[in-house]
Amino acid sequence: MSPEDLEKIVFNDYGLLVPTANLIMPFICAESPLRLHSKTITAKLSEDQLDLLRSSVDDPEKGKYGVHLFISNYASFCIERRLNQNARARLYMPQQLKIKVNGAYESSLLQPTEMRGRPIDLTQLFQVTSEVANRVDINYISNAPLLAVLTLTIQHTPQSMAGKIRKTNLETIDKVRQQFFGKQSDDDDVIAEGALVNLKCPLGLCRIKVPCRSKQCQHSQCFDCATFLQFYNMTTGWKCPVCSVGIKSWNELIVDGYFEDILLKTSENDEQVFVEPNGDWKLKQDATIMGGTVGKIRGRPLDVDEEEDPIDLSDSSDAGNQNSGRHKRRRTDFVDLTMDSD
Repeated sequence: MSPEDLEKIVFNDYGLLVPTANLIMPFICAESPLRLHSKTITAKLSEDQLDLLRSSVDDPEKGKYGVHLFISNYASFCIERRLNQNARARLYMPQQLKIKVNGAYESSLLQPTEMRGRPIDLTQLFQVTSEVANRVDINYISNAPLLAVLTLTIQHTPQSMAGKIRKTNLETIDKVRQQFFGKQSDDDDVIAEGALVNLKCPLGLCRIKVPCRSKQCQHSQCFDCATFLQFYNMTTGWKCPVCSVGIKSWNELIVDGYFEDILLKTSENDEQVFVEPNGDWKLKQDATIMGGTVGKIRGRPLDVDEEEDPIDLSDSSDAGNQNSGRHKRRRTDFVDLTMDSD
């Protein structure tokens, strides 16, 4: 791999730990399955990077900067890169790893380590000065060649990451309206007349502050961004709490401007709103409630509020026999988007 290609390599984030700038170019460590092999690198911090480290404090609204070593399986990365030029390097832990910075060992690696990859925190061992370069000695045994990089990172809090997502991944009111309310259902048998949307987060059961969902979600119900990130921080297998769709990282989360507008125009005591098929909405207590619920969004049947009397759509033939001659009648019923659809 050419130096130009190495320079473009991007590693996966680790939970809310995000690489921001490489301190040196990514480098390759040779395969060494039978004996301990050594690799030495040096890194000198710029004044701007030093300022970030010096000013970094434990503030829930701000991330904390640090220095981490990211390691990947180079052979596996090359295979993935052939299939996808935008593939990111996955974290990997070799069979044995010891790291020494400026003569001092990184203590966590002296204990038995998990085989699951994780970034190695070297922040406390780095000299925060521009006068000398930091020396990093990497001693390892590995059945595969390694790809590694020393990088400046920011450890976000759930609150600071929620703010970052709102700045970078905000979907406007018009875009959300077009996505969910721009087209009427093509199904003549089921006519959606509206949806009951919860203003409380399904995870924290508190009022949503930053309304969030994934880019893959096919529902307008949101969850609170900071609560979600707090729940899943430093774990793998993120899932939407509404529909259980898989979420790979925070980059797949968006902030819903339409939902945010509803939150701004309602009080802290308001828990649910009724959303019309055209996107207009009203408070739940201002809407007319009728028995029975039926509807679809983007071709998916919607569940109902537990307090309502649902119509069973699981068997279309039975439903047709029971409601013959009247199943196309328009309704003004509620559909609760806070529950999963089977």
